[in-house]
Amino acid sequence: MTDKFIPRILLCGDMKNFLRALDGQKVNIVGQIDCDDGKIFSDEEQLTDDDAQKLFDGADYVIFDDSAKFATNFERLARFGSEKFLTRESFLKFAGDNFFALENVQMLLDLIRQLKFSRLLDADDFFARNEIFSAFAHGLEVDGIDENFSARRFPLLENFYNKIYPKFAACRLQTYDAIIFSADRSVDEIFDALVATDAMTEKILLFVRKNSALEGWLAESSVAFAQVENFPAVNGSWALLTKFAPPEDFGIYSASDLPADTTGAVGNLRRYLGEDVAALHWLWKNTKHTTLGLVNGENPSSREEISKILRGCDVIVAQGEFSALTPHEQTISLCGEYLNEHVEKIFRKQLKLKQPNYLSAFHFVSEGHCLFPLGKFITRRNIFDSYCEWLFSFVTDVAREVLDTTNISAVENPKKYRVVALIAERLLTVWLAKNRLRLVPAL
Repeated sequence: MTDKFIPRILLCGDMKNFLRALDGQKVNIVGQIDCDDGKIFSDEEQLTDDDAQKLFDGADYVIFDDSAKFATNFERLARFGSEKFLTRESFLKFAGDNFFALENVQMLLDLIRQLKFSRLLDADDFFARNEIFSAFAHGLEVDGIDENFSARRFPLLENFYNKIYPKFAACRLQTYDAIIFSADRSVDEIFDALVATDAMTEKILLFVRKNSALEGWLAESSVAFAQVENFPAVNGSWALLTKFAPPEDFGIYSASDLPADTTGAVGNLRRYLGEDVAALHWLWKNTKHTTLGLVNGENPSSREEISKILRGCDVIVAQGEFSALTPHEQTISLCGEYLNEHVEKIFRKQLKLKQPNYLSAFHFVSEGHCLFPLGKFITRRNIFDSYCEWLFSFVTDVAREVLDTTNISAVENPKKYRVVALIAERLLTVWLAKNRLRLVPAL
């Protein structure tokens, strides 16, 4: 068994032309058929069906170096099944990463419909590589990963996808009914992918090549999954792996119910950062809930309702709060123009240092008219952790710099000393504005 697929090629055509076109791609040429007259099968039937079948059985692909000769012989070849017969151009275009057959493409499409998936991640650009242009009749939503942006060469390919991410890490906060892995991978690579996608999906759909190390590993490791289903395909199978789901553990809190920690980097700044920011930090560092959030008061939804909503979205938020004044203008009205401008400048400085990709989102939200309340949202653990990691990469540094550059610690008026907390109220909306997450206002 091998980890990397090296195709066995029966070549119909000129060897030098074929090897030159491969440009170093590894193949195992198991035979060659001369068809200078354009035909494999002569009128005298020098190559019988039995002889041809034996030749074809010994190869993964029967490659025609000349597409005209492929067309000339296609009708006769069709009786042997069409999955192995490709032109040189089709082989180089489609079969570089794994075993390719048109039947396998159609099998996957049928399987997706059969399993009634509605949201998929195409981890290996399968749909673009195989020129699947149209959306599915039942409204399947597909995101793609395309590190080389090959799907963006033509809008026809790009438009199939709901979103194309440049790398896997860019979509780590998303959730999917299943993730498709179609390229040839080693056992270690698949194991790493299973771990990396724990928070993204419970199901992995992957192509398992016949007689590969991956096929053997899955057969030996089936007990590691809640379920393993195999759907026969050409030269392998499509395997649907269902992971064991961790037990749900809910933690829905109100900031007023949490310990009033006044120690540590955040606790010492609690007066200036505000109760909601301090509560987020406490939850981040002291809980392990799989689903958690802040509600600032009585939770209006039951656990069952929350679970149902989160099956179709990423974050449950409160209704957006609209105002005639922008957040920037609201802080000016409460704290004065000078103090607001000074603190906003520090926010922008710290964002530029720690999270430069969020500067435009900060400006967009500050000059807008709608905010999602900072202390009212529920989400999954990985999203909560990602948000807190982002937030606390700079917000405490903002508070310290404000204290160092103003006399705000001596001010008793909460409208003044809470200026950092007032601007921090924008930050959930800033983070959501930048990250492509599905929101449901249900709090």
